[in-house]
Amino acid sequence: MRQDLFIDVNEYETRVALYRDEILQEVHIERDGRYSLTGNIYRGRVNRVVPGIQAAFVDFGGDRSGFLHVRDVVPGGVGGVDSDKKDAEENSRDQFEDALDIRSALHEGQSLLVQVNKDPIAGKGARLTTKLTLAGRYLVLMPYNSRIGVSQRIREETERERLRNLMDDFRHEMSSPHGYIVRTVAEGVPIEDLEDDVEFLERLWRQVTEKAKAAANGEAVYQELPLHTRALRDLVNAQVQSIAVNDEDTIEQVKDFVASYMPEYIPGLMLAADSEYQKDKLDEELAKALMREVTLPSGGYLIVENTESMCTVDVNTGRFVGSKNLEDTAFKTNMEAARVIARELRVRNIGGLVVVDFIDMDDAVHRCDVMETFEKSFEGDPNRVQIGDFSEFGLVELSRKRTRKTLAEQLGEPCLRCSGEGIVKSVETTCFDLFRALHADAKARVEGAGLGLVYLVRTRQEVVDRMVGQESGRLEQLSSKLECEIRFEVEHDGGLGEYTLVRLSDPQSG
Repeated sequence: MRQDLFIDVNEYETRVALYRDEILQEVHIERDGRYSLTGNIYRGRVNRVVPGIQAAFVDFGGDRSGFLHVRDVVPGGVGGVDSDKKDAEENSRDQFEDALDIRSALHEGQSLLVQVNKDPIAGKGARLTTKLTLAGRYLVLMPYNSRIGVSQRIREETERERLRNLMDDFRHEMSSPHGYIVRTVAEGVPIEDLEDDVEFLERLWRQVTEKAKAAANGEAVYQELPLHTRALRDLVNAQVQSIAVNDEDTIEQVKDFVASYMPEYIPGLMLAADSEYQKDKLDEELAKALMREVTLPSGGYLIVENTESMCTVDVNTGRFVGSKNLEDTAFKTNMEAARVIARELRVRNIGGLVVVDFIDMDDAVHRCDVMETFEKSFEGDPNRVQIGDFSEFGLVELSRKRTRKTLAEQLGEPCLRCSGEGIVKSVETTCFDLFRALHADAKARVEGAGLGLVYLVRTRQEVVDRMVGQESGRLEQLSSKLECEIRFEVEHDGGLGEYTLVRLSDPQSG
């Protein structure tokens, strides 16, 4: 399948969009240099150790302390950053001889190198790790690990063995103790390219360790590439046929990066010929990705609801009624949904727990076909995805690794009217709340002190119309009971469910 990369750069933001057969698959957005902290390495300081949750809170220079769980602490990563490497490793090994406990691994005031594993999301601090990694074009360096790993997406066993043997040879020649992961894009690449990547990453790690010794707590010692070059490193593969950039200055930077690290893609690099059309197309796709409802080709639709704890996806037949029977209709709709859901999660960058409510199917073969299609649709997703089978209630659970904010969190903010709840009180409920407020105020007054009192109610036009129309009888009874006059004033800027009740001391005022 053909893939194309579009890099849209202007003075206020950079957007990178990956298309497959002209359908948006993934989008990354950076505004004013704010893209993601993920991958950055900092010299941190342990603020607090909490044995009850086996974690520590580390000041790394962010708005709030980062969270470091004991599972993300490795022996080589907790030695003092100023100490000699050999001494640090020996001290760390002593600390980890017994069963790992956060109190034996870390202490308050300790300095250490931490890497952001997950951006601050939903009011939570960043997730940190001492399992540091440095990514190159073909390889990922693991300074505190000695193993050699090969991407599982490289399926051919002879190629896996070739890459593993090459990496062992490189490490032996360079006397390097570090571990490496061979990335998917390394499949079939020449020895020289891999060797260049090893030398680059080893040199980069030496620079990081030297900078860490002089750095103050909370200072970054390594920052990931800018978005337009990071995207090239992480998204470009053999399926990418073109890389279109709409900015002349940026395309020069991209050319330098491509020439140095992926020269085979130079022929596909171009200045976007019709950038306005491509930008408009991307704008339209992003607008759709913020909607709850996703239309399926046959006329069915999905409802995507993302919350702090999980995302739910409901599959519906909608206008599609099929041609045979209910089972056939459900099967065809579910097959379409299985393909679309994977793309929607990737475009929206939804991670964590996802629960999909497919339409019920009685045929076991149909369920197997849907699951096979669903799993295949996630191939190529850069985030780790784990998928369960149909539950006894017909639900499918999956988890997708979450590292940065969702698209909705990047582009939007909670609604000021509903405070992010997604619902406001109806006109009827607002009227009844108003009746209760008037009753409550009447109870708070001294008996007889309210004669001739005037209430002024400021609220939306819809509420005023109902109060003086459908609720006029109740309003008249309430006014008589409270021995007061109730006036209304339209509040054009008010939201549904909102009103202001003002008690006027002078019956002639207002």
